[in-house]
This record gives sequence, structure tokens and C-alpha cells, in this order.
Amino acid sequence: MTSPLCRLSRLSFAAAVCLGAGGCVPLPEGTVLDLPQGQALESPYKGLDPGYKTQETTHFSVKAYSSSDASDYARLCEENYSRIMQDLGTYSFVPSRPYNVVFYRDAAEYHAKTGLPEWSGGAAYGNVLLLYENPGLRATMAHEMTHLVFNEFMGLRQASQLRWLNEGVAVYEETRSNSQSEASYARRLNETVAPNPIPFSQMVNLAPQGESLKNVDRWYAQVGSVAGFMIRNGGSFNFSLFLSKLRDGASPDQAVADTYSGSWKKLEDIEKNWLLEVKR
Repeated sequence: MTSPLCRLSRLSFAAAVCLGAGGCVPLPEGTVLDLPQGQALESPYKGLDPGYKTQETTHFSVKAYSSSDASDYARLCEENYSRIMQDLGTYSFVPSRPYNVVFYRDAAEYHAKTGLPEWSGGAAYGNVLLLYENPGLRATMAHEMTHLVFNEFMGLRQASQLRWLNEGVAVYEETRSNSQSEASYARRLNETVAPNPIPFSQMVNLAPQGESLKNVDRWYAQVGSVAGFMIRNGGSFNFSLFLSKLRDGASPDQAVADTYSGSWKKLEDIEKNWLLEVKR
């Protein structure tokens, strides 16, 4: 989910999506939780025990219990960051400060120190990522890191208003993080979206709260597919221009017209072309 200040993740494509201030909807493979917006930029979690190591990079301050782990995780963070910035075309954007990433020793410490649910495989709060080694780490990191970048680039208010796009790019980057996520996503897209796509007029306004698990799952799969389609077919540079237009207050249709006039003049044009691809 959008992560203005706090969100939780469980192991990959959204195994349990917790939406807005309230409900949690279990999904097959990864969990995402948005909590109400607040003012603090640092999370009220308990930090690592004394003796942890810190690895500083251009964009991250990574904390872990060994120098080798901190170094390896820092490298993975930068790899994700580079891919995200290239895909979104936002490579010239400079975050206001480094993102803090904390790697707990294991699930037991993570849950004890954060107080988060047993199903949670990671969380983002402000500019902090809270993680631990688990099978879905790469997907969780990619998804949550995309939200941090998107939210800061767009501004929190715009990011929350564009949930479909915020979640779309996060899901797309999640599937780009490893082959297992990519395969799982492709299967879900074929099973839930291709047979019954959500009209864009509904997709851009849908608030998944209260929706059935099937509809929430379908919505996440579709927005990820749409975001990926726009990036691949319209180009990353144009996608960054599209985001900038939205950030400056343009409507989605106006942003499309101003950015993609040579191929798409409104969101409906993207929908028509996307449908041709997804139904192939």
C-alpha cells in the first residue's frame, strides 16, 4: 500500500494487504499494511542490540549485526534503488536524506522489537525500512523501497491520491526483483486479470477496503501490469514526465496528453492498448 508513514509487508506480492487505517486482507504471497498517517519521520521501534555494524552508501544507512551482512544488504539496497530510479526515469531525483534500513537478526527479534504481527515480513516507516532475512526479502525490499521513492518524489499528498499508480509501480518493481516474484505475478495476472479486467474508470478510484480477497488481488495484479505497460511502452523518461505532471496537479488524462501525445492522448487510450497486450 502507499507508505506515507507506516506500512507492513509480508513476504512478497502482498500476502496480506492491510488497507488504510483498518482492515487486513490476507493475500497469497506478500503482505502490505498501511497505517494512518502521522507526523513523526522516525518509527517507534526498538533498535538492534549493542554491537551492530553500520554500512553507509550514497543513498542508505544500513544496520546489521555483522560487517559482512551490512555490506551485502547495502549492496542489495543500492541495486534495488538503481533499478527503481532507472525504471521510473527519476534518476536525477535526489532524496532529501539517506534512507535508514535496519536488518534484525531473525523473525523472532523483528517481531519482538517492532511489535508487528507474526505475518509481517517487513515494514516501512517514514524513511526507515525494517527488515529481516526471509524468503521474500528481495520482493519486500523492492516493493517498500519503491513506495519510499515514489512518496518523496510525488509528495505525500499526491502519492496518497494516486494509490493505483503508487501501488502499481511498487508491484511492478516487486516482480522485477527476482524470478520467483515475476513468475507468481504472471500467473496471477493470467488467472485473475486477463479473464476479467477492471475498467480503468473503476481501477483509478478503487479503494480496496471492504473488497473481497479476489477483487483486491485482481486490483493489485492489474495496477502492476498497467504501470509496467506504461514504463515499457512509453519509456522511462516519459514516465518520469508523466509523474511530474501529476505531481504538479494535472489530471491523469491531462498528464497523458501532455506527455504521450504521439501515442496516447488520454488514459482511455492506454487502457485500449493495454487490453490488447494483456488479452494476448
